[in-house]
Amino acid sequence: MEPLTAAALVGLGALHGINPGMGWLFAVAKGLQEMSRGAVVRALLPLAAGHGGAVAATLAVAALLGEVITPGAVRWLVAGALLATGAWQLVRHRHVRGRGMRVSSAQIAGWSFLMSVAHGAGLMVLPVVM
Repeated sequence: MEPLTAAALVGLGALHGINPGMGWLFAVAKGLQEMSRGAVVRALLPLAAGHGGAVAATLAVAALLGEVITPGAVRWLVAGALLATGAWQLVRHRHVRGRGMRVSSAQIAGWSFLMSVAHGAGLMVLPVVM
């Protein structure tokens, strides 16, 4: 990966990570619920792992597609998928409602993975990587 591409990815990640509407609020809520700073720190790794897994899975699918079809076609597919994901979120924006938050680290990572896939995290990285 080129240094400029890596710097762009790090910058996008940092900008995304400081946004208070992102998953780190899940970690803060878990810490407040358990009345423990350690719970906040312990929740950050599964959140990052789930998010990273979603990005890695998307990049792997794009790489496999790149072996079968032309890079130009992959770009159009990615653009269409990103637009479709955004439109879907605008039309049907609902949050899951639950009855508490007693979740394990594996469940936090799973939630992070699913939300990252649903919100198109990997799709947003693909234009930079391509």
